[in-house]
Amino acid sequence: MKNSLSILFFLISIVLYGQNVIILDNNKLGQSFTKSTYIYEDKENKLTIDAVLKHDIPFHPFDKKTERINFTSSTYWLKFKVKNLSDYERLVFFIARTITDEVVLYEIENDKVVNMQVTGDAVPLKDKTIKTIENLFPVRIPKKQTKEFIVRLESDGEVITLPLIIDTNKGFYISTKARVFFLGAFYGVLLVIAIIYFLYYFGMRDKSLLLYSIYVLSVFMLQFTLDGLSYFYIFKHIQFLEPYTVVVFAALAPISFLIYVRTFLKLKENHPFINQLFNVSIALLVMVIVMTFIPGKPHEISYPLINAVSLIAVLVVLGTILYLRKIGEAVCVQFALAIYIIIAGAIVFILTNFGIINNPFLFKYALKIAAFIEILLLAISMSNKLSGLQKEKEKAQAEALKSLSEKNRLIDQQKEMLEQQVKERTQKLEVQKEQLSEKNKEIIDSINYAKRLQNALIPPIESIKEITEDSFVFYKPKDIVSGDFYWIDERTTTHKDKPNEKVLIIAVADCTGHGVPGAFISIIGLNIFNQALKEKSINTPAHTLDYLNTQVYNTVNKHKNNENIIRDGMDIAMCSYNKETLVLNFSGAKNPIYIVRNFELFELKGDKQPIGYAEHAKPFQLQEFQLEKGDMIYASTDGFADQFGGERGKKFKYKAFKDLLIKVSHESCKKQKEIIESVFNQWKGDLEQLDDICIAGVRV
Repeated sequence: MKNSLSILFFLISIVLYGQNVIILDNNKLGQSFTKSTYIYEDKENKLTIDAVLKHDIPFHPFDKKTERINFTSSTYWLKFKVKNLSDYERLVFFIARTITDEVVLYEIENDKVVNMQVTGDAVPLKDKTIKTIENLFPVRIPKKQTKEFIVRLESDGEVITLPLIIDTNKGFYISTKARVFFLGAFYGVLLVIAIIYFLYYFGMRDKSLLLYSIYVLSVFMLQFTLDGLSYFYIFKHIQFLEPYTVVVFAALAPISFLIYVRTFLKLKENHPFINQLFNVSIALLVMVIVMTFIPGKPHEISYPLINAVSLIAVLVVLGTILYLRKIGEAVCVQFALAIYIIIAGAIVFILTNFGIINNPFLFKYALKIAAFIEILLLAISMSNKLSGLQKEKEKAQAEALKSLSEKNRLIDQQKEMLEQQVKERTQKLEVQKEQLSEKNKEIIDSINYAKRLQNALIPPIESIKEITEDSFVFYKPKDIVSGDFYWIDERTTTHKDKPNEKVLIIAVADCTGHGVPGAFISIIGLNIFNQALKEKSINTPAHTLDYLNTQVYNTVNKHKNNENIIRDGMDIAMCSYNKETLVLNFSGAKNPIYIVRNFELFELKGDKQPIGYAEHAKPFQLQEFQLEKGDMIYASTDGFADQFGGERGKKFKYKAFKDLLIKVSHESCKKQKEIIESVFNQWKGDLEQLDDICIAGVRV
């Protein structure tokens, strides 16, 4: 009995071993031999080739109805032998679908690996034996000899499809050439349609055109990824994205489809409940995208889950179309037909993915064919919409043209009325213009006369040169008349301590305001200043300013009560010096004088009270300074220092003004004036002059 069982076991082993040999002849080249292989599932993904060779691994015949394994993350091992009875020694093995993560072919002799080749979607191109997207292995089997092979297949959760096709190089080239032609036409049409409707969007500004273009592009990327082309052409240098591309694009395609259909059918405006169903479907698809980026079980189940959720999404769209047609809403025939076809193709593809439908051709091409037909039908539908939009546009243009003609007629009437009114008003304006011109001339003449009066009160430059030749005055009013004035003249004192002392007086004043108001105050100030110099009791700058302060206040407030007091006046710097003793006396109402000696500046500051506020005035202080020959005395108003200009449009400021005086002090007074005027003009540039400017300089 024991001998009989041993013989039976031996015979069964021989039969099984015989079935493990693929007999390859010329007639079988190009066929798939998957069902002639033995298979083993390594659920823990721990086996190595050495373990497979050394241990008795329980391989079993590949007995599935289809050459495919459902969604899996297990490692699968195939074992087979090939006896070559064909006329070719150099062959090519095509093993598994292009998006299989890793496919390793081991050539075995005497239970040892003599050659190993690696390919797969997750394998860098440089590591592949044949640099292509297909899982191809070049193999040499001498005629009438047998070789043993073991294949390791890895997937991160996607379906593994297992064709084991053996062919010659030429045979693969012919079949690949036909496939490349088909794929080139397929992807070319998709790209052209996407680009055309993208450009249409910019012409028509209809959102559905843009969404349709995005949907076509997403279908392009989904099919491109399923064919293994996205890694080869797009993600070759960013390999870490490869494990996620299938699920991401498988979700983006239905998401863009749902958004496009929702917009095209105006569900948000007309059917809020259906719109919410679309939102829920989109949310589920986004959830699957998030899951695929989570390592472990979430990533693994994202593959079957994306198929299930996509099926739900297309059924929601199908139900929407049927519902809208049932309630009598007009749905474009081509649009509805396109939806039916893509839904049918998607359902077939998803059911083949789950193994419910067993047809390799449908698994490979059902979605492509359906998508291609659907996009063409949608293109026709969008063309009809474009035609409708164009007709609406033409109708709107015709109505707009009619309205425009009517408006033009009314405009012409109004134009005639306006022209008549303009003509009448122009005549009135001409009369007013002449009147204003006459009044303006009178005002300008009056101001020019005021300027002559003002100039008559100020010592002329010629007379100043007779008194002190090495001197200058830079006098630049903002307007025709000025609120600044200067005074340089000689006087003989009548003071009892220093009778008949001959002194040179230098004064520069800045009256309140500029232009005509400033000029009025300056004329008042000049008159009073001139009177002060004639008074025998006034012999110092301090006496002069006290007198000026009282008289200016009394003059402008002669007929005013306490509630309407005018507080206009002036700031002034005044000094006098004896040409023999070179002793300088100075008093100032807010303004200083500057003395520059050998590039060193001395500043004598005035009292902190202006002229014209006599009711609370204090006597002005008298300061004394010993001059030396060659010293430069400067008195000025604040117009130069306060002028805006330069690159940043800021004030010139007193520090820069003092530095300028030091810089020019060694030059002749004529040259100093030229430099100061040039610096001012360059600083001011195109900006408006802010205030009147008066700078007087005298060399001792």
